[in-house]
Amino acid sequence: MRDIWLNSSLVFTSLSLLCFFRLAAMKKIVLKVCINCQKCKRDLLQVVTKLTGIDKIEVDTDKGTLTVVGIIDPACLTNKIRKSGKIADIISVGPPKPPEPKPEPKPLPACCDHCQIIAGAAIFSTEIINCSIL
Repeated sequence: MRDIWLNSSLVFTSLSLLCFFRLAAMKKIVLKVCINCQKCKRDLLQVVTKLTGIDKIEVDTDKGTLTVVGIIDPACLTNKIRKSGKIADIISVGPPKPPEPKPEPKPLPACCDHCQIIAGAAIFSTEIINCSIL
């Protein structure tokens, strides 16, 4: 019984480490790619989206850049693009930006007892009241 527990905990530990290293290996890769028209952009996106480990793809046709965020080797990504007939050069490789925290919504001030705000809808009384929120 002890051997089974040791083996299962070893497997759990190795899986946890694998997940940790996958998260630690997230990269933001910026490539210079020749994008002349919508067909070039579509062909480029078809090649890149077939690869595994990609979280986000951005194509800037004005600058001619392709930005890929994910767990992928930059050399592998460049080789796949070059095999499709496009010219690709690596501009930069680095960690992705952390997600920006969403600002908390400001609570509305309570102006009077005659109006209540419930889930985005206002319930009014029949009295005529000057309310500064409405």
